[in-house]
Amino acid sequence: MPASDFDIVTDLTADDDNRQFQQKISRSSKISAHFSLSWQSNYATHIDSQYIDNLNVWRDFFPAELEMQLDGCSAGDRISHRFSSGEVVPEFSKAGVHTVKQQCFNRNFNSRIRLEPRLGRFYPQGVFQDIAGNYSSNYQPCRITAVEDDLITTDFNHPLATRMLDVDARIISIWHGGQQRGGRCSDIIDMLTTNGPGMQARHDDTATDFWSDDPFARDDPSPDDAFYSTPRLVTHLDQSCSQQIGELYKQLLPRDGRLLDLMSSWLSHLPEEFSSATIFGLGMNPHELEQNPMLTETLVHDLNQDPLLPYDDGTFDGIACTASIEYLVSPRQVFSELARILKPGAPLVITFSNRWFPPKAISIWATSHEFERMGLVLEYFIDNGAFENLHSYSFRGLPRPANDKYAGQLMLSDPVYAVWGTKC
Repeated sequence: MPASDFDIVTDLTADDDNRQFQQKISRSSKISAHFSLSWQSNYATHIDSQYIDNLNVWRDFFPAELEMQLDGCSAGDRISHRFSSGEVVPEFSKAGVHTVKQQCFNRNFNSRIRLEPRLGRFYPQGVFQDIAGNYSSNYQPCRITAVEDDLITTDFNHPLATRMLDVDARIISIWHGGQQRGGRCSDIIDMLTTNGPGMQARHDDTATDFWSDDPFARDDPSPDDAFYSTPRLVTHLDQSCSQQIGELYKQLLPRDGRLLDLMSSWLSHLPEEFSSATIFGLGMNPHELEQNPMLTETLVHDLNQDPLLPYDDGTFDGIACTASIEYLVSPRQVFSELARILKPGAPLVITFSNRWFPPKAISIWATSHEFERMGLVLEYFIDNGAFENLHSYSFRGLPRPANDKYAGQLMLSDPVYAVWGTKC
C-alpha cells in the first residue's frame, strides 16, 4: 500500500495562534504536513509517518527533490520522491560492522536488567567495549547480526542504510511566516529516519531472536482474573491516538459482517461507521464489556489461561486487537486460533502505543525499543505462517489534546503502532 494512498491524518490546523493562512506556498511560508517514509522488506511493507508542524520553507532543510516541488503547493497537495539506498541515510559501510569477543559485550550496561546478546536485536552501541572510537555513553542503536561461541558481530550502520525509501508529504496547512531571520534549522529527513524506523524489520531475512531469556514472563505472574476483576472505565490512549486508530480500522476492516474485538474493554476504538457490523467482544471484565456500545455479543475469556477460542473455523470477516497484544503469554497458540477462526482473505489488525500496565506486560515488551515491538508482532504473524500481505505502520508527532490529563507534561500525542496481515 503506497504511502500516498494511506493517510489517516485529519484536519489539524491550529485556530488559536493567530496564523495568517495562505492559499499557496511561497518562500515566506510556514507549513504543517503529514510525512510518510515507505519501504519494503522481503516479507512486509513498512510505513513510518509523522505529523510535523511549523516548518519554515525558507529555513528548514528539505531534500532538493522535495523542495523543488513545494513552490506553489496548496493545502491538500502531495509531494513525493523515491530515494535510492544511501541517499537520505548514510550509505552502508563495512567499516560499521564489528566482530568482537563475547567479553566485549557489557552485560551489566543496564543497571536494571542483565543483557544478553541475541541475534537480530538492537542495543546501545555503548554496550560494546574495545571498539575504536566507541564510548560507553553512546546510546545510538546497533544490531547484532551474528552470535557464535566466542564472537559477536554487530552492525553500527543505520537499519535503513540498504533500503530504497519513498518519502511522501501531504500539505495540511500554510500560513505567512513573517520576516525570516536566522533560527534553528530542522532536517526533515533526519526527523523521519531517526529513533526507530528500520528496527522493525529482520536482518538479512533471518528471524530475530525474541524467544530467548523467558520473554513472556511478567512482574506479576498471578492469575489475570484477579487483576482485571475491578472494572477500569478509563482511557488508556489519548483522544488523538484513539481517533487515528479508529481511522486505521476504517481503512483495513470491513464495515459489515462479523468482527471480533479481541481483548476488548468498554471502548472498542471502532468508529460509528462499523455500527452495522456484528461485533463480538472478548475480554476479561464483564462490566467493562457491558458498557461498550459497539458490541453485539460479549464473552469473558482469559486467553492467558486458555488460548483456545470458542468460535467455529472461518467465523470472522476481520479481527482487531487494540493496546493489548503486550499481555499475551502464549502468542503462538493465540495466533493459531486467530488464523483458524478468520475467513480466507480476512484481516487481523494489531494496534498499540507506548503505554501499558507494567505488572502484566510480558518482559520482552518492556525491554524492547518501541519500533522493535512491531518487529516482535511481525514475528508472531510470520511464525504462524497463515498470513500474507504483512504491513507495519507507525504514526507519531500529533499534538497532545489540550484536555488530556498529560497535556501539561507531554507535548505530543501517544504514538500509533500497527501490524496487520490477511488470512491466506
